[in-house]
Amino acid sequence: MADEPPIVCVVCGTANPPTATDCRQCGIKLAGAGQGAEVARLLEELTQAPVSGPENEDSDEEEGLDLDKEIVDELLDSLLLETSAAEAGAGAPAAAKVAAAKVEMFECPMCGTEVAADAPECPKCHTKFAALGEAPPEATSTGPELAAPAGESPAMAVSEGEASKVGALSGRLIDLVVAGTTLALVGVFAGLGMWSWARVAANPSYLIAFLLVALGGFGAGIVLFKLSTSAIAQGDRLVKEGRYEESIAMYDRAIRMGSRPAMAWTAKGVAYKRLGRLDEAVRCHNAALKQNPKNEIAWCNKGDILFRAGRLETAIGCFDRAIEIRPKYAIAWNNKGAALARMGRFEDAKACQDRAVALKPRYVAAWLNRGEVLARLGDRDEAQRCLDRAKALGA
Repeated sequence: MADEPPIVCVVCGTANPPTATDCRQCGIKLAGAGQGAEVARLLEELTQAPVSGPENEDSDEEEGLDLDKEIVDELLDSLLLETSAAEAGAGAPAAAKVAAAKVEMFECPMCGTEVAADAPECPKCHTKFAALGEAPPEATSTGPELAAPAGESPAMAVSEGEASKVGALSGRLIDLVVAGTTLALVGVFAGLGMWSWARVAANPSYLIAFLLVALGGFGAGIVLFKLSTSAIAQGDRLVKEGRYEESIAMYDRAIRMGSRPAMAWTAKGVAYKRLGRLDEAVRCHNAALKQNPKNEIAWCNKGDILFRAGRLETAIGCFDRAIEIRPKYAIAWNNKGAALARMGRFEDAKACQDRAVALKPRYVAAWLNRGEVLARLGDRDEAQRCLDRAKALGA
């Protein structure tokens, strides 16, 4: 398996493991998994998008701006996670059954006790929770947080926030530490002429320097190895392999051990979303935000789910919170633009897409969305340039 070449995603250019079926950056099906038809359909819709105007006003209201069920991670910068049409079909029934409880509960990350969402501390272990600043709700909404998704399939791409990169990062760093330590030891040995024992005996500091470099590299390697084998890292690897149920068990383990609970809750929400269990996904992101209200990835992922459930105003509020925390978060800008476009606010949507492509010039989904919005505004020449740019990036 180690000799097999990585699979390169044609949408975002990310190199994926040979066993992966979905791109770990943008979530789109990889080669051989139905990806080509999905991308081709999106490009065809872009070039055929109707020009906005009085004569099209009525038809636009009926048709709406369909968003492509996830041409997506890193959101997880991130997982740009975008789902395929097959996943959309599996997720729709689950989303249609979602109903918010009168009192929302979540699991204490330290002891596992069920706690009310607005509780200031756990009644069993007395863990203190940070105050959760919710996104502004829709003024007329009195129903459950997740509504049934719209009947028509969407035409723009909403990206999921990126998931944890602990495992991949630590694995790469281990390789760098080993290589760097080896080079440093060779440099010390050759530079100080340590092949001559007489010289080493005359200068004990040479041997001390050599040992310090070796011990430093060894210690760093141990720390990174533990990080790479942590429960969160193992869960991340399982998500990339499509083993979502197993990854949830690993995230639960990380939560109960108290190992970065906000990160574990966020990653667990991503896994539930991939399974189409949107109600559990929202609860996980709420728990993550309870632990850390400045978790921009959780805000973006929660907004993504609410968007797909038709809660556009609330979704935009979530994207705004993510942008407030991290102004250069291209995924949040793209998603906000997609939600605004779905509401018919094309000028505002264009401003968001402009920001997204400026922050991340190789963001294929944002270029496609920008082209869709420009086509709706009647600027077909610029829309075609966006399409050409997306194709040049591999779409």
